[in-house]
Amino acid sequence: MNKFSLPIIVANLGLLTSLVLAAPPNDVQGSADAVCPRIVTRDEWKAREALFPEKLPHSPAPYLVVHHGGIKRYCHDQLTCSAIVRSYQDLHIDTNGWQDIGYNFLIGEDGNVYEGRGWDTVGAHAPGYNVQSIGVCVIGDFTDRLPNEAALSALNSLMRCGVAMAKLKKDYLVIGHRQTRSTECPGEALFKYVQSFPNWTDRPVPILSKRTDTIAYFLHLMSMKTVPTIISRSEWGAKEPKGSVDPLRVNPPTYIIIHHSATDTCTTRAICQARVRAFQNYHMNEKKWNDIGYNFIVGEDGNVYEGRGWAKTGAHTKSYNDKSIGICIIGNYDNRIPNNAATEATKQLISYGVAQGNISEKYFLIGHMQASPTSCPGNKLHQLIQSWPHWTKNP
Repeated sequence: MNKFSLPIIVANLGLLTSLVLAAPPNDVQGSADAVCPRIVTRDEWKAREALFPEKLPHSPAPYLVVHHGGIKRYCHDQLTCSAIVRSYQDLHIDTNGWQDIGYNFLIGEDGNVYEGRGWDTVGAHAPGYNVQSIGVCVIGDFTDRLPNEAALSALNSLMRCGVAMAKLKKDYLVIGHRQTRSTECPGEALFKYVQSFPNWTDRPVPILSKRTDTIAYFLHLMSMKTVPTIISRSEWGAKEPKGSVDPLRVNPPTYIIIHHSATDTCTTRAICQARVRAFQNYHMNEKKWNDIGYNFIVGEDGNVYEGRGWAKTGAHTKSYNDKSIGICIIGNYDNRIPNNAATEATKQLISYGVAQGNISEKYFLIGHMQASPTSCPGNKLHQLIQSWPHWTKNP
């Protein structure tokens, strides 16, 4: 029985109470004030002004989507939590190019709820669900542990508040962010907690009435026809990282950086896997990095090999590692271009990443030599990628 099993939950009376309160309330007694948590207004946490807010078309909302911040930065008082919420808003506006902070509400381990876009405005947190959901982010990284009791209690109170105020449907459904796109959010520990809610569903249905959602879903459908074959780390025999690998600072990342390995090529899976293992050994043993440097590696066998993977900071291009996906094509492309199998697999990987929300729709594509003093990815490959979508001359 794992650490989230019933005996441990029962041992923690506060946590058990939270689970009970998470049930969709069919009959909320009393006024909304009686069930609503303390909500810190935008004025109180000193929010920037939102641009062009869009009224939520499906209200009361049929879904609530749970997120975590994904960064190991926590808060236990209003001053610290407000500063973190402002940093989220700055990231969403200045880096992601959104009109405001993406979430409808945020929750700190101080037990307060922080007003994001609020009950009545479309968020920017879950493609396919933004127009029909309330997005709630718990501040911090909850991969390995649950939020504290104060935060969980605030989450449950907020859901009951939404029903009492007719902002959430009485039979609303709860989902985790990872159910709407390829992401680790809301963290493994918090997602297991979300799955324990009686109103959690494993079969959510998107609505694509917002333009950005429609684009993302269209790209998703297109990519499903040409989904790349991704060989997982366990399949190619990867070592465990020597230490932690940081999440991307900018996610979804805004850059794709193309590399070559400057080694012999490979046209069979067995040889390509051996090449990838050799790269990992070199990076960990000689470079002293925690893991293989690339996010993905592509062979002339037409397969994609998972390196650090999505949403992880690589070690491939200084100054770009925390805002990019680094893709290395196995081989030396100074004097020739990769074969069709490799180039198509690389393009498919990029399209798939955009469709899944793991790459920004407005990404920039560059060769390694454009960001570092190097001949990588080889002259011929660099010339080739200049004809690909989103290549930019001046990153």
